[in-house]
Amino acid sequence: MMKGQPTVAVIGAGSSGLSMLKVLREDGFKVTLYERRSQVGGLWAYSEDPTMTTALRSTEANISKYTCGMTDFPMPDKYPHHLSQAQFQEYMESYAKHFDMLKDIVFNAFLKRVVRNEDDTKWQVEVVVDGKHQVLEYDKVVLCHGYQTKAKMPDFEGREKFEGTLIHSQAYRSPDAFAGKKVVVVGIGSTAGDIIKELIPVAGKVYASHRRGTLIVQKWRNGSPADLLITRRRRQITMFLQRNFPNVSRAVVDLGCKYIMRSTWGRLDPAWRITPFPSITLTLPSTGANIITSLKDGTLTSLHGIKRFVGPRSIEFDDGTVLDDIDAVICATGYSADFDVAPFVEKSCPPNYGGQPIARLWMNLFPPRYADSACLLCYSGFGKNNGFSFSDVVSMAVSNIWRGVHPIPSREDMEKQVDAHQKWVASRWRLDNNIDPSMVKQWEFQGFLHDAAGTGMENLGWGWKGWKFWFQDREMYNLMNHGVETAHAFRFFETGKRRAWPGAREAIIQANRAVKIFPVKGMK
Repeated sequence: MMKGQPTVAVIGAGSSGLSMLKVLREDGFKVTLYERRSQVGGLWAYSEDPTMTTALRSTEANISKYTCGMTDFPMPDKYPHHLSQAQFQEYMESYAKHFDMLKDIVFNAFLKRVVRNEDDTKWQVEVVVDGKHQVLEYDKVVLCHGYQTKAKMPDFEGREKFEGTLIHSQAYRSPDAFAGKKVVVVGIGSTAGDIIKELIPVAGKVYASHRRGTLIVQKWRNGSPADLLITRRRRQITMFLQRNFPNVSRAVVDLGCKYIMRSTWGRLDPAWRITPFPSITLTLPSTGANIITSLKDGTLTSLHGIKRFVGPRSIEFDDGTVLDDIDAVICATGYSADFDVAPFVEKSCPPNYGGQPIARLWMNLFPPRYADSACLLCYSGFGKNNGFSFSDVVSMAVSNIWRGVHPIPSREDMEKQVDAHQKWVASRWRLDNNIDPSMVKQWEFQGFLHDAAGTGMENLGWGWKGWKFWFQDREMYNLMNHGVETAHAFRFFETGKRRAWPGAREAIIQANRAVKIFPVKGMK
């Protein structure tokens, strides 16, 4: 158990940071959160600063409000099926105010780095607050600064020859600066889709440059939000197959994705190179549905990848095509976690692996040497449930580990597990060398966190606890297994490891009642 009241610095006021502040504070820690913006919300808090990753004002959530939100703070009924950027920020602002978090948040605080002090007993957090440099000491630190922090900018040959605009999507804010211009957007992912949608009405011509296809899904399917197709039971079945029959599981999932693409979009022009696309088990899909509709109506033109810049406005592409009148290039080429602020994180490369060095984090969260005092929530691709719903699970798990409520392995065993995990990542890399090295085994990652957090999800399984719950409360068993996969389920069971929420039952029932309006005609 804890001695005294440990101090904790939390970095970042997005959903993960706010949840971490709330849970750790409730469990007896003295917590201060540092946020470089002037408001909470993370990337959903719109900023004009081009160095900050931000949702665009026109951005709409990819998942519906029914599967989103925090475990003990339901989404208000007033919101539409899919929230806008402003509505998401408003929700997080109201969450922070409801639980009186603002008093423990330092805004306009830019993190420089986190290091150990000279005698290796505490963490030194170096921040610049309103222009003033400060070095503050804490017992523990949690970095919730996000995995969409450091822009991945391609190093194009001949870029110094190009006199037009060349930016990463991180710096894009508005289509106004591109009115009447010919613009190449690099990538066909979700961010590229948002930017292309804004550009087409105002730009002179818009191109999408990409080297391979991608699975493009819609937010709606057969009149219902697509995320409502995912239930707790279906997730359990999928993770069972992934764990025990990975090759079969990948083949089945890939066949299903091909069917979805065909049934959704019909025949696609091979010249667009949307298909074939990489396995969804290795690469996340795109929600840029407007990309296909724009290709079909001719307002968007597909190009091969950029090979090099050859003149002030000239670009050569991989297939030999040369365009001589390009005004701007916007690279929607993704992000990586920013470990520059955490120099204590070690990295390594497993055998038979040619990708970037991989951070040595146990369960992709804890540096083995400092697992009792440091955690990084910026390196777990494929690990989350929908939306914010998993933030509280991670926070409860971290709190329980640091309070001694849940045991963790020795440092030696952690290092061995990290080695084994990195070998698994290497095996994924050999299947597709474009994978995100932060990817996790979903069944392992989520299983560990549910166990550590004490959510009681084992009561929804096929073991004796599952049968007991089925016998005692058939209605809730069915709603939680086969209904809306809502975060409130994570606060439903009394387990003794974390706080249950008295309102969980009603919130789960209400969420399932709300979706009875679907399917809605005209929504495909």
